[in-house]
Amino acid sequence: MPATDRRISIKAIIALLFYLIIPLTAIFIIIATYPELSKERFVTMVYWFVPLAIILVLISQASIRYPKGHNMTFFLDITYVVFTVLWLFAFIGGGLSITQSWGEYEFTLHLWKYVVVILFVAVFNMIYYTLEWKTYRKEINQAS
Repeated sequence: MPATDRRISIKAIIALLFYLIIPLTAIFIIIATYPELSKERFVTMVYWFVPLAIILVLISQASIRYPKGHNMTFFLDITYVVFTVLWLFAFIGGGLSITQSWGEYEFTLHLWKYVVVILFVAVFNMIYYTLEWKTYRKEINQAS
């Protein structure tokens, strides 16, 4: 039973915007503005996060087909969180540090603190979706 009659969900549009369009635009602007930066690193990022972004958009669209409290909604929400963490990991380069050369200079950014924050938010989201599923599941069972 569909939760809404919309063809494209707002969540899917937001996912398309924030996980695909804005990051791709930012990468193309960075590559065009700073030609001395290594393009291989950015191309590798695009190869990883574009498929993950497409999966996130598809999950977002599929989630409107089921009401809150449905098992499939819970599964899609948890899957969304997992793929978001994978997307972020791909976007930061797949490691805990980024080393970049700029002309004759080389610099390294250590990202472990950001990864800890990302994982904390992911765990918080999973707890939220679990509690939401249990709450709405009780309402569905009481209505039956």
